[in-house]
Amino acid sequence: MQVRVLYFGIVRERIGLSEEVVALVESSTVADLAAILSAKHGNLAAGVSSLRLAVNLEYVDSDAILHDDDEVAVIPPVSGG
Repeated sequence: MQVRVLYFGIVRERIGLSEEVVALVESSTVADLAAILSAKHGNLAAGVSSLRLAVNLEYVDSDAILHDDDEVAVIPPVSGG
């Protein structure tokens, strides 16, 4: 199966991509995807625990199961005052 991964903010700047398609095995979780992305983009690995992931426009936990053609947004922490 394949998912479309969208990168935002500092994540997009660090890896130099705004989006990519990632192939996964069936029943992969968001945590599985995060591990693959960390391995693929070494400069992402250090901060992966602080990232939020949303699947099809909804924030999800790391144990959420992904499905073919899901859209996954990788969102860096947001701060402000």
